Amino acid sequence: MESNLGATEHTPLTSAARILVLEAHPALRVVLAQRLRQDGYLTAGVSTAHQAMHVCANEKPDLLVTTELLEDSTGLRLAESLGCCALILTARTATEAVVDLLDSGADDVLCKPFGLEELAARCRALLRRTNSLKERVSVGPLDVHLLLRRVTLRDQPVELSPREFALLCALLMPPGITRSRQELLRMAWPPHSGGPRSVDTQVLTLRRKLEQAGLLGGESGVIQTVRQQGYRFSLDGLNHQVMETNLHKSSAEARP
Repeated sequence: MESNLGATEHTPLTSAARILVLEAHPALRVVLAQRLRQDGYLTAGVSTAHQAMHVCANEKPDLLVTTELLEDSTGLRLAESLGCCALILTARTATEAVVDLLDSGADDVLCKPFGLEELAARCRALLRRTNSLKERVSVGPLDVHLLLRRVTLRDQPVELSPREFALLCALLMPPGITRSRQELLRMAWPPHSGGPRSVDTQVLTLRRKLEQAGLLGGESGVIQTVRQQGYRFSLDGLNHQVMETNLHKSSAEARP
């Protein structure tokens, strides 16, 4: 396995979709993953379905690029198990074979041999299709509209700078996952800009703005520092605050 889906080189958040590449041939696997990384995607490379399930134990990919026949399964069965979009790579070129794969559940089929640019274009098209269904991310009372770049808390707007917005999105994809400072730099900053201290500064300002909007602030709040690892958006902290808010509401409504 070349990498984990949460710890690979890529460019800012706008392209931070997760792609898992399953190819038994090591050199080809590396080439495919590296080409997709150039478009800014988080990529991981594996050689078997078993490895794929291990890599995706905590985070399912947005797209699976896989050969049709695997050592321990098939590409279609793996895509069904992961519950994600699949681009199937096949050595079969007959029209009937391609139609059969599409009718069996493949989102797209690419016949070998193929060019790297065609592979990248097919992936972009599939991700555009799936991303149209992911225009918003909602976590409890917090709602992030990815296309409009707008954040609301209990339907009230939260004003964030473009960098703070990108940082929040990085921490929410998905929430609960600890991100190192270097990961956050790659996900929310332009290439070759900023440093670990920039991340710390932006985390402080993001915490302050979320606290001003009504979310729990400080180290025990929704954005938590994980010692010697980085930062995470805490679902426990958010759930605790939602429960506290509901309790206060119920108490106020119960007063005569």
